[in-house]
Amino acid sequence: MGATNCPETPRQKMIGMMYLMLTCMLALNVSKEILDAFIVVNKGLEATNEVFTQKNAYMYSALEAAKANDPKKVTPYYEAALKAKQYSEELDTYIKELKIELFMAADGKTREEAEGADIKNLAAKDNVDKPHHILIGESIDGSGGKSRELKNKLNKYREDLIALLNNPQIDIPEKPKEIEKLGDLGINTADNPDASPDKPFEKYWETNTFAEIPLAAVITMLTQIQNQVKNAEATVVNKLLSSIGASDFKFDTIAPRVVPKSNNIVAGDNYEAELFIAAFSTTDKPKIFVGSGYDSTKGELTGTIDSVPVERGVGKYLIQNPGIGAHSYSAIIQVKNPVTNEYKTYPIKVGGSYSLDYMVAKPQAVISPTKMNVLYIGVPNPIDISVSGFRADQISANISQGSLSKGATGYIAQVKTMGKATISVSVKDDNGKVRPMGSMEFRVKRVPDPVPKVANMKSGSIPKSLLLSQMGVKADLENFDFDLKFDVVGFTVSATIKGFEESKTSNSSRITPEQLALIQKIPTGQSVYFSDVKCKRPDGVISNIGTIKLKIQ
Repeated sequence: MGATNCPETPRQKMIGMMYLMLTCMLALNVSKEILDAFIVVNKGLEATNEVFTQKNAYMYSALEAAKANDPKKVTPYYEAALKAKQYSEELDTYIKELKIELFMAADGKTREEAEGADIKNLAAKDNVDKPHHILIGESIDGSGGKSRELKNKLNKYREDLIALLNNPQIDIPEKPKEIEKLGDLGINTADNPDASPDKPFEKYWETNTFAEIPLAAVITMLTQIQNQVKNAEATVVNKLLSSIGASDFKFDTIAPRVVPKSNNIVAGDNYEAELFIAAFSTTDKPKIFVGSGYDSTKGELTGTIDSVPVERGVGKYLIQNPGIGAHSYSAIIQVKNPVTNEYKTYPIKVGGSYSLDYMVAKPQAVISPTKMNVLYIGVPNPIDISVSGFRADQISANISQGSLSKGATGYIAQVKTMGKATISVSVKDDNGKVRPMGSMEFRVKRVPDPVPKVANMKSGSIPKSLLLSQMGVKADLENFDFDLKFDVVGFTVSATIKGFEESKTSNSSRITPEQLALIQKIPTGQSVYFSDVKCKRPDGVISNIGTIKLKIQ
């Protein structure tokens, strides 16, 4: 799993050996218990991937801290690392999508089911045909399936990472030699030139990796490739980091930080904040103190001073049930000099002030109809719901009639009965406690009937030329905020010509050639009628919405 000169961890070596052993046993057509063993290997690989993710996150944080200390020097390294992260995430996403496609094809899952699937729950762990068809196709070398596309992406990923290190702005001592040591970054997609002619599947990387093996083994192999991708990312980012000495970060410039869990909290809850030194040490714990204020002239806290407990370099400050209203405090962090063992004090300053402020407010739900304080039957009614001090995923809402569903931009209410409807809101706090936050009553009405119009007119005088140029009749909802469409499905044009009434009917919204010919014959001063205008409402009901009377100019 690791490249030449890219050492593997003992965990990686163990998982790699287990995978190799299981693959060999598959070749001997061992029973289904072997397939279940792949689940164990896959789970181990997924855990290793998570370790890589955490390790990489730490290195990105270290690079960011180094950039803040020396932007001119570190920015090229930081930007190269972000590029490596982007390349890795894009390839990881592609492999995840490939897994989803395999789950859907082999196990008959929907996309939603496949996105959360685990191979231990698959019914088709032993399915060989579907993975082979998707990844290999009908080709001998894998070019007929998606394994060739995967191989090309892996090759480009490896080349792109090496290109980041070859950037002239990246100063790596003995760069050519150091890059050569990285080898293939642990991503080996080379074909096997020594394969036996009577075993063509063993010649090509694609078929040697994916051909004629069951789904459980394919998914495990893809997870292993994700492991290789993250390992390569970690190798390159660590090379960037070590090249600027960021791995051995020195506390020559220190920036205190305070991270409150929330600056606005609900009465009855606690105020919680983290106070720490950026690029802090987990072994040399800083000392943290809080007081009611800070005297910058004397360089000390004022009022009652309390110490803050520190865990792994981070101070955890908790104020139990503070009263409603505005509150503030000040804090200092003391860090020990590793040479003199003396402590230096750093007051926390936010926005030019030593006062760290927060607000405690009464909980209140805000339920806002996006259009008006009315819900209409048969149409989706958009509703905005929020509760101060709580995230959207902590909020729940229900309606007394119909249904209320959560969408991408808010809630949608569907009502069925005239009268009233009440929307009630509750929240679940971080401790899992559910509390009601309030409710709001809405009037429930039917959507009003639209008005029939031609040339945007429902009555009055109209030049014959303008009328003849119209395409059809429309149903217009006047002074109605919702964007609803009523389709006209028929109407009749009638007029009195030379003492006799003539009429022509359309079975759509369009004016027919026969109706236009009738209009052409109407003399100036006479009236034309568009009657029995029928439209289809959003709920599917056909309604007669009246008559248009126009006088020909």
